[in-house]
Amino acid sequence: MNDQSYLMFNLNHSHYGIPATAVQELFFLPEVTAIAETPSTILGVINLRGKFLPVMDLYHRLKQARPPFQLTDSMIVLEWQTQRIGIIVSQVDSVQAIAADQITANVCDRSKESLQDGLVTGITNVEEGIVTLLNPELLVQHALIETAFNPNSDFNNGSVNDALNHGLYDHFDSQERQIFQERTETLRCLIADEDSAWLLPLAVVGLGGEYFGFGLETVHEFTEIHKITPIPCCPPHIVGNINLRGEIVTLININHLVDLPMNPVRAHQQAVVVRLDQRVAGIAVDDIFDVTYIHPSQITTAPIALHSAKDDYLQGVAPYRDRMMSIINLSKLLTSEVLVVNEEV
Repeated sequence: MNDQSYLMFNLNHSHYGIPATAVQELFFLPEVTAIAETPSTILGVINLRGKFLPVMDLYHRLKQARPPFQLTDSMIVLEWQTQRIGIIVSQVDSVQAIAADQITANVCDRSKESLQDGLVTGITNVEEGIVTLLNPELLVQHALIETAFNPNSDFNNGSVNDALNHGLYDHFDSQERQIFQERTETLRCLIADEDSAWLLPLAVVGLGGEYFGFGLETVHEFTEIHKITPIPCCPPHIVGNINLRGEIVTLININHLVDLPMNPVRAHQQAVVVRLDQRVAGIAVDDIFDVTYIHPSQITTAPIALHSAKDDYLQGVAPYRDRMMSIINLSKLLTSEVLVVNEEV
């Protein structure tokens, strides 16, 4: 089979895919610093471990209106022949293998211009719907031609402007801006090559006013809860079913497993969709704060005085901001008998 893996992502409500081989890394959106006299397709730069990373306005490149930034937006770092750029997307979905015979170049008239210049390589139909496939080589080349600085030079604060003065983050409150600044500081820090291979990626979520870390190897995506269909004769931790682009996913409330009050799940609350083998579930959370990387040496066991029922699913604790974050063993939690539903009525 002549399959190629694609990273699927959303721009607003449209689905796109890009070859996974071109994706170097991804993380939640940090501050983007604007640069004077750059084209409209370039939003600015970020300081990624001491080097400039140009950030392209993919909406503008695709001739779409760009909605305001959201705290849950992600940045995908694309690399082509040692050159890198960042693109901002609404949500990263998954990695899927697509066979060549599933891709067609017969796009609608409004996409002909993009198809002719090679930016759009074709379209395909997956469970999520119609997906437009993009050419990472042309995205990187276009960004580097448009930018008027050397991306391999050191980050020089004297050559850029304050991003907050350019309206990109004006709609966020002070607490949200602080989160962006913390993300920026984390990305700025240099990491030794021998240490970076051992870093553990974690999604940081909020439950009951506490921080929890979910390992990204099990996290499939983040989503907003819209409509919940109740399931009859289920225990309280089974909230109901949600429709995730045609796939029915059971939504669970893990508060009781981590010694927190069982607060009701509300519409427009956030959920983390997790996958383990054939098991798929949505975990209701209060907030989705960040994707962060920690070294195993930062993880410690919980103090004896704090031991509780959640220890069965606790991988350890690690510092996050000015507090400690509990790292949850999702694999153990998802296979726990506590979450098994007795279907006998």
